[in-house]
Amino acid sequence: MPNLKQNTNCEEFFLTARVYTKYSLLMKRPSSASPEMPVPNIHRQVPQYLARRFWQIAATLQSEALAPFGLMPWQVALIAQISATPGQDRNWLAAAIGIDATSTGQALTLFEARGLVRREPNPADRRANAFSLTPAGESLRAEMARPVRDVARHLLSPLSEAEGETLLLLLSRVVDSHQVFARPGAGRRPPRRANQKGETT
Repeated sequence: MPNLKQNTNCEEFFLTARVYTKYSLLMKRPSSASPEMPVPNIHRQVPQYLARRFWQIAATLQSEALAPFGLMPWQVALIAQISATPGQDRNWLAAAIGIDATSTGQALTLFEARGLVRREPNPADRRANAFSLTPAGESLRAEMARPVRDVARHLLSPLSEAEGETLLLLLSRVVDSHQVFARPGAGRRPPRRANQKGETT
């Protein structure tokens, strides 16, 4: 556990023992917000339907696990990506995690303000910046590794180890094959615009 007094810029991110206990309990009990209902047979052969349901489950578990850090799942992925590939610019990082460049830039600015990210001139392109994690950012990444791994284990718990590895390989193959269609924001409703009377349409 990092020394909170030495990391005042991001102290609100770090878990306490009480939070770990609460998180463990959350992982063991199903949410009461939605009924426990198996996937209807009519949808079991529709991959896009199963993908949406799987994402709903993953998003719920991820959001609960990462709530103590005040970060969204894609922001955690961004921090992990910066750690794995330091020195990349905003657009490269955005493409790597599948998020639009504007949102990625806003997150990088937030991380920099909190002392988690270092911004330097990109030697390959002086018009762009290169990003890397500070020691505080690396500490935060390491701190978040445990709940992220727990979510992954929980998601794959109905499968054997071999089945889980096979599922990940197959999902990766499908995603890689259709990467051209991985457009950030696809499927969202367009933003509602206000008319001259201030009413949204």
